[in-house]
Amino acid sequence: MTFLVDANVLIDLGLVQGLDILPKLDESEVLDIVLLECEEPTGLAEQIITAGIREVESQIEWSVKAQTFKIGRLSVQDVLNFYYAKNFHRTLLTNEKPLRNLCEREGVKFHGLLWIVEQAHQLQLEPPERLCNWLLTLEQIGSRFPARELANLRQLLQC
Repeated sequence: MTFLVDANVLIDLGLVQGLDILPKLDESEVLDIVLLECEEPTGLAEQIITAGIREVESQIEWSVKAQTFKIGRLSVQDVLNFYYAKNFHRTLLTNEKPLRNLCEREGVKFHGLLWIVEQAHQLQLEPPERLCNWLLTLEQIGSRFPARELANLRQLLQC
C-alpha cells in the first residue's frame, strides 16, 4: 500500500523527529500543495523530502474534479488529497475528522497518527520509550487524540 500523507501528520511527525518512520512502513507521498503547508516550522518541507517522502505534482484537472467533494470545513488541500487517494488507490494518513469522515463515506482507506505509532511499535521500528515520548510531546503541544484509542495505545506501549 502506498500512503498519501496530509500536512497535519507530517507536521506532528516533524515535531517529534519521526518523519523517517513513514517510508519504513511503506512508500509515502505528499502532494506539492500539501508540502507548501509544511513550510512552517522552517525547514520542515526539506526534512519531509529528505526522509524519503516523494513529492507528487498536482494536476489542474485533479483540482477541478476534486471540488465536487468540497463540503463543510474541507480545504482545497483536503479535497485534493481525497481525490488523489481515491483515484490513485492510496491510503490517506490524516488526523482531520472531516476528511476522515469523507474517506469513510466514500470507501477510501485512511489512518491517523495513532495507527502510525502502533504500526511502528508492532514492526519494532522504534523502541516503545521513544513512541511514548512522541505521544507525550504531541499532547503537550495541543494535539488531540481519541481518548480511548490513546489509552489503549499507551497500554500497549507500557507508557
